[in-house]
Amino acid sequence: MSTTRSVTSCIAPPVVELRPRSLARRTATLRESVHVRRAADVPHEELFLAVVDGALGRTRRVRPEDLGVWARLVALLEEHADLSHTLPACAASANLLGLALFGDIEDHAALGGLADELGHERLARLQHRYGTALETDSRLPLTTAALRRMLVPGLEVRLAAHPRTARRSEAIDHACLRAAHALLVQGVDRAWTVPTLDSVEELADIAAHGTIAEWRHHVAMVIADPWSPYTTRIVELARLSGKRHVAIVIATIIDLCREQALAVDHRTRRRSRYPSGRAAP
Repeated sequence: MSTTRSVTSCIAPPVVELRPRSLARRTATLRESVHVRRAADVPHEELFLAVVDGALGRTRRVRPEDLGVWARLVALLEEHADLSHTLPACAASANLLGLALFGDIEDHAALGGLADELGHERLARLQHRYGTALETDSRLPLTTAALRRMLVPGLEVRLAAHPRTARRSEAIDHACLRAAHALLVQGVDRAWTVPTLDSVEELADIAAHGTIAEWRHHVAMVIADPWSPYTTRIVELARLSGKRHVAIVIATIIDLCREQALAVDHRTRRRSRYPSGRAAP
């Protein structure tokens, strides 16, 4: 009996994980298509194609637990990557996932390039709209991870130490911060309210462990009244936390919310002053 069991175990076919092989084949086909388009050298497509190509080139680095979300990205690219008008959305989605899963220097550099090309607001809208289709649950773990990578401590130092980004380290770091703010305010309803943060411990906890869904509810209250005592209190709690990077990020995000509010107010005043049909000076 023991001999039979031994022979049987030797000839039994091994269990083969098909998903990585299938994804590798589909990715190779996609990359071939991308390379053909890059060879055509269409200037307004090159940045987007390069971002997509850079993401697909790291398929073998995807962890087993992330294969499902990677498959959704591949499916999105298979559906849209051949269409010029959806290339920005493909690049934005690939960059969002690249940041979430890898956080390489090239992902931050690509984010800076996309923000320069599309503007922070449009890039964030694309990441929000198409990135949601890649998510695994309502807490938006992928978008949360990507946002954390945009705001990671020491990013400018890493960028400055890399030959590809050394000369643009400050600009890319700034672009990542503005991109994070633009993504953070997507889908926010000014009417949202949540219990206020009343202690340094509460602020430190949500900064360390919160999701973008939670952060957006607090940002909603900031947007509703950017100069409220509560908004000022958040900045103070961040300062008291003793975490310099957290304090800088929160203060900057609130400054950007205030800047955005002033811009909206300015546009509203101009429209009321110069209604349709009359040219502004």
